[in-house]
Amino acid sequence: MDELYNLEDLTLREVRAIRQGLNTIQISGIDAMFIGTLQVKIDSQVKEIEKHIEENQTPPSEELELEESWLK
Repeated sequence: MDELYNLEDLTLREVRAIRQGLNTIQISGIDAMFIGTLQVKIDSQVKEIEKHIEENQTPPSEELELEESWLK
């Protein structure tokens, strides 16, 4: 079995670029299943990153309220 490794320090844009690149290569046979599985894994990772970003963003109205409270 293959060892698992993680790619660190990639931006969401970089992960999306890698995923998009997988759409452009022509693969057939057993390699097609491998690439298809890889596409699914990267899609899942993109969704996790987007969810993490969404959960950690402060809505603009809250940022304004925080700024106003600090100025008082």
